[in-house]
Amino acid sequence: MSEELPPYLGVLVVDAERYGSNTDPGQQKLAEAIPEVLAVAFAESGLEQVWEQRLFPQDTGDGLGLGFDPRYLPVVAEQVLGALQEALVARDVWMRKVHRGLRLRLRAALHVGPIRHPGGGQALVTAHRLVDAAPLRDALKRSDADRTFLAALISDRVHDDVIATGYATVPTTPVPVEIKEHRSTAHLHVPTPTGDLLNSGLVPAPTADPADTPHLDPLTPGAVHNVMTGHHTGTAIQVGHLHGGFTNH
Repeated sequence: MSEELPPYLGVLVVDAERYGSNTDPGQQKLAEAIPEVLAVAFAESGLEQVWEQRLFPQDTGDGLGLGFDPRYLPVVAEQVLGALQEALVARDVWMRKVHRGLRLRLRAALHVGPIRHPGGGQALVTAHRLVDAAPLRDALKRSDADRTFLAALISDRVHDDVIATGYATVPTTPVPVEIKEHRSTAHLHVPTPTGDLLNSGLVPAPTADPADTPHLDPLTPGAVHNVMTGHHTGTAIQVGHLHGGFTNH
């Protein structure tokens, strides 16, 4: 039996890095800061009303999820994520005064799909899978913790509908995502890449396995293998294949 399709909504989910490694008072400060920096990011992007009217807000303690009208996806992808990085930089200045070990760095996921009221469905599950994916965690680990405060995964659906079509300009790198039952390709975006992200790229090239390096047998055609012992004078010439005559004067 068919059912009416729920409305398509944009979904933004954020999660704090290493939240559980903080003290209880530290966790409380981080939890309070997450909605504050998000509010600033939406306001700086001209979407203050979208933040105030956010749909099915989910407070997970170490993170936050929200839904919004998908027509705002281009602005969220291109401006809100960048503004969120800057809001986190500003918040870090305050946190340095409280405790140097207290640092708020966020992983974010941006997705779109049918959402059931009051907040459910596979699209929401996908967003939460993306925010916990290894490429996001790795991007933060490989960056400078004092300068890069945000790494985001943009789902393939959002990338196809918003970025590939030119509604927003966001530099991304495709990455495979495999977590629990979820398998997909997503697009990694780091507003301020630093550290190894600059040296090796958002996704480092795979290290060559020595076992995959071709080994040339010295007795096979094309290989040249000479052993010279004793005392020698003159000229030694080593060639693989020789065609025609050769004269040494």
